[in-house]
Amino acid sequence: MKNLKKMVKVIGLGALAVSLIGCAVDKKKEKSGEKIKVGAIEYIEHVSLDNALKGFQDRLKEEGIDVEIDVENLQGDQALATTVPKKFEAEDYKLVYAISTPAAQGAKTALPDKNIIYSAVTDPVEAGLIDSPDKITNITGVNDAVSAKDQLESFLKIYPDIKTIGTIFSTNEANSKIQVESLKKACDELGLTLETVGINNINDIGQALSTLTGKIDAYYALTDNTVASAGPILAESLLKNKVPSLSAEEGQVSKGLLMSEGVDYYEHGRQAGEMAIKILKGEDIKNIHAEDNKTSKKKINGKTAEALGLDLNNEKLKDAEVLK
Repeated sequence: MKNLKKMVKVIGLGALAVSLIGCAVDKKKEKSGEKIKVGAIEYIEHVSLDNALKGFQDRLKEEGIDVEIDVENLQGDQALATTVPKKFEAEDYKLVYAISTPAAQGAKTALPDKNIIYSAVTDPVEAGLIDSPDKITNITGVNDAVSAKDQLESFLKIYPDIKTIGTIFSTNEANSKIQVESLKKACDELGLTLETVGINNINDIGQALSTLTGKIDAYYALTDNTVASAGPILAESLLKNKVPSLSAEEGQVSKGLLMSEGVDYYEHGRQAGEMAIKILKGEDIKNIHAEDNKTSKKKINGKTAEALGLDLNNEKLKDAEVLK
């Protein structure tokens, strides 16, 4: 019995020694300034999501937090939405930043115990990410919803003769289906006809444009990731057919669409970064409520405006930033 007691005592002391060594190692890491690891998931590569990532990265850097951000891009493949996030299961990753609705949905499913910040999500409640902005579990973020009606009303002041609006949307993105419903409601209220074409992937863009050609007076670009990834192709086709375009987000204006009064995704990403900073500094994610996008910008593509014969000296465009 005495020998047994001695053995237990020795084991206990050994465990204490290992624990103390572990603490010493942790303190050493802390003093060495080891980088904090954050995972980032981008649904597809296009200017808006890229800007949302850049804004997030820059905001954390400005705060002086030494962060290593490991970025994964799903390349628009829905099948990867729940498998890629598994890479960030390890305890080393203190936070995951999911950019777009499919990326956020996949991250929530795959990482139920990991803190997640989302951005570029139109309706997080409808997408099943949160129950309400103030009821947060392990995921919160910034939505990018804009008022289609407000944008169209402004657009109609420049193009008052428009009767029919066209749009293309991805049938695989919940984010886009919600926007189509909102756009349809806005068009009905403004006495406009809406023509829509759903696509399964980027290869369907050409046929979708052919379907709309001749039917529409103007085009409205949703914050649809699949369609946005083909921005230059879309802009070229619309310009060829002399169709003016309005975008729900400013990134596509840089790719050739005519104008936008929508989301500035760089600032959108910075807003998400503010939320991430609070979590990385120790605040419980449950106390960080989901937010609406705070920054929008009016932008016009100068070359597209010139090709369409739009006078940039128009009084209604005086507050717009003209992209050369």
